[in-house]
Order: sequence, then structure tokens, then C-alpha cells
Amino acid sequence: MSARATRLVIGGIIVLLALVLAAWWYARYERVEVEVPVPPRGEAAYNPLYALKKALVASGHEVVARANLNLAAMALGPRDTLVLGSDVRTLSADQVAALLAWVDGGGALLFGLPAGARERPGALVDQLDLRLDDEAGQCLRLSATPAAAAAGRDGRQTLCFDTLVARAGIDEDEFDLLAGEPGRGYYLVGRDHGDGQWTAAGTLRFLRNDALDKGANTDLAWQVLAPLLHGGRVHLVYASDVPPLYVLLLRYGWPLLLPAACALLAWLWLRARRFGPLLPPATTTRRALREHVEAAGEFVFRERKASALYAPLRRAFDARLRRDAPQLAALDGEDLVAAVAARTGQPPQQVRAALQPTDLNHPERFLAAVQWLARWGLR
Repeated sequence: MSARATRLVIGGIIVLLALVLAAWWYARYERVEVEVPVPPRGEAAYNPLYALKKALVASGHEVVARANLNLAAMALGPRDTLVLGSDVRTLSADQVAALLAWVDGGGALLFGLPAGARERPGALVDQLDLRLDDEAGQCLRLSATPAAAAAGRDGRQTLCFDTLVARAGIDEDEFDLLAGEPGRGYYLVGRDHGDGQWTAAGTLRFLRNDALDKGANTDLAWQVLAPLLHGGRVHLVYASDVPPLYVLLLRYGWPLLLPAACALLAWLWLRARRFGPLLPPATTTRRALREHVEAAGEFVFRERKASALYAPLRRAFDARLRRDAPQLAALDGEDLVAAVAARTGQPPQQVRAALQPTDLNHPERFLAAVQWLARWGLR
């Protein structure tokens, strides 16, 4: 068999195997639906009551969602319903007064009891004369309705309330709604207020986006909200204030702040040896005076300017001679040499070499002349 025929046979086998594999794949392949959870986008990303808003709209109610409580801009009607989904302790006394006046005129209010607020419940809770208890929490086992269970939603849920309304100090006959365990407090209370009504719950977590998809929470949300719906608009306030920047940084930015603080402390520890008083400048090596004199002398002899060093000594000798022996200063030449030799007792040849040098650029002669002048002429 030739090489061309061999390649054709091998190619045919490969194509046949690929066809068999493709046929097996399409025979065994089955399309199925897979639900992939994705993070919320748009309003659902920042509004925790977005699912409640869509459910109320689907049931035929007009819903308005706001990020803060602005009573002047909201234009609450006498048949409207307001759901406060944030900490009511942020409400001022003026806001509480205006809010209760609206409820007295026929409005319906639903709010959650603030957690950890036994000693500081806020103006709204004080105005309603409620005493809170955050030490005797309760957990409620919720069962979904048969319709919700048939729709595939979770049949049983556990909802925990951290803050309760204390039984002591309230008249149970004055309340239209009381739910709780005997001796432990109420997690759901409500009563009429003028022509309107208000309801307080130990928590409103069952109204949030991640809770309404559970059948038991949906049923509880409808049981709580249904008596408060009177045909008007529903106002959802999911945040009555914005926390300060430092609170947001500590709450959400600590994964970055913590390593940054550790890096700063490590850098300070590495550079700590530079802290403290300034060190004196290091003493640099300096030449001795003798070295400078020697260098200057070498430069003078190299430039053949030895007479410049000899001239000051000779002028000093002549000035001393005029002051001490004026008669000698008037002499010149050999007469001066002989007179100075007789006065000093030195050999004439040494006096002549000092007063009449022939070659000052010769180191030995220059040295002999300046030594004699320094010894005898400056005393």
C-alpha cells in the first residue's frame, strides 16, 4: 500500500470515529434549565423593600418608595399606609409629632422596634408609651399556607425577635393586636390612634427582599400589612437617614482598613530608629596647618615665585634696623653686610647670603636666607 493510500485510510478512520462520537453525544445529550443566582441590580441593590414594593404593585396598590422620611415631600393622605423599615430612633421630636398627627387623622403606620434600645428607645416609642425589653428574645416557628407550600415555597420558617414590648406597665385591654409568649413580652403590638392605627413589630426582617421568597414570611407579611391597607397609597421608607462616613468605613471598609493600619504600623516600626533628636553632623577629615603651609610652599617654588615669600621678611628686617640702628640702615651693599656682621657677630658670608641672595628659587639658599632673617632680623 502506498503512502497516499495509508493516509486516506487513517483519515477515514478518524472521521468515522468523530461521527460515532457526535452521534453518541447528541443521543445522550439532554437540555435542562439551571437557575443561577445573580446579585441584584438597579433599585433592588439598594432598596431592601423592593420585593415588597413589587408585590404590592402586583396586588393593585399604588406604592412610593423613598430613602428617607420627608413628611413635607411625601404628602401623606388620610388613607395612606407608611412602612418605616429603618431605625425609628433617628426620628426627631418634630417628625414624631407630625407623624402621630397624620396617624390621628386616619393614616396607618407600621414600624420595627429598635434593637438594643432598652435605655434609649427614641421619641416615637416614648410617645406611644411602650417599654422595650431586649433581653427576652423570642423565636417564632412559621408555617406557610397550603397554597404557598403547593407553589414550592418553604413550608416552615423560624423568625427571631430581639426586641419585645414588655408586659409590665401596659394595659392589654387598650391594644387591638398583641402577639407573644406569656410572661416574656410581645413581638407584635398594635392599636388605634384617633382615626388611624399603628403597628409595631419586634423586627421587619420578614419584609426584606431575601425573606419574601419564603412562603411563611410572605404569609406573615400579608397578615400584618392587610389590616393597615385602606385603599390609599403605600409609602415605603427603607432608610430614614444615612450613617456617617466613619460608620460606613468601619462597617464596610474594615477589610481594607485593617491591613492598611498593619502596614502603617510596620512602616513606623521600621523607621522608628530615625525618630528622636537630630544627630550632630559627622566630623569630616581636615588637613593640618602644616600640610597647608607645605602645599603653599611647593606651589610657590613650582611657580618660581620664592621672592614673594622672601620680600615680607626683608621688609620687616629693614624696618627693625631703621628703628634700632638708623646709622646702619643708611648703609648699602658690602658696607651694610660688614656692619651687620660686626653687630651680630655672624660670618660675613652668612649675612651676605641673607641680605643679598643670588638664587631664591633654590630651596637650600632660600631656607638659609629666611632662617637668618627670622633669627636676627625680627628680634
